[in-house]
Amino acid sequence: MKNMIIEIRDIEENDSDEFASLLIQLSRESPYTLMTEQESIVLGKTQYARTQQLILAPNHKILLAIHDGLLVGFVGLSQGLFERNQHSAALMIGVLASHWGQGVASQLIQQVQSWAEERGIKRIEIDVLANNTRAIKLYQRFGFEKEGVKRAALFIDNVYFDEILMAQVKKVD
Repeated sequence: MKNMIIEIRDIEENDSDEFASLLIQLSRESPYTLMTEQESIVLGKTQYARTQQLILAPNHKILLAIHDGLLVGFVGLSQGLFERNQHSAALMIGVLASHWGQGVASQLIQQVQSWAEERGIKRIEIDVLANNTRAIKLYQRFGFEKEGVKRAALFIDNVYFDEILMAQVKKVD
């Protein structure tokens, strides 16, 4: 089912409960999320207000991936707030494990890149766990390059993990 057809659209106000559930599920099933399941549950209680803020914020873009009527992933891009970093944005992405390897993440990244291009964003960066080889290969296919290592950046299950800073930089004028 590689490159399945999914609907990709902007997050809407009425998506807040399902989006909170997605974030909880991602925390539960993936070792690569920043938040624990419990942290996602607590944060989910304020998801409606946070969704409202995201919709209204001109420097944020959240896209949802929907397959067979169910939310299966998301991508977010947060553009710099200041004159000196408006050309740069931080990427975050999550796809349910049941949809890994099926092209969902690629479709999400392609869509958010279009928004970045429209906004004049030249640099998109992401932190990825050093042992997440699947994600690293995905980002490399989209032109992301490794820029550095954040040693012992995360502490998961009593083990320290390195993060790799990756970035995609478009040709600057």
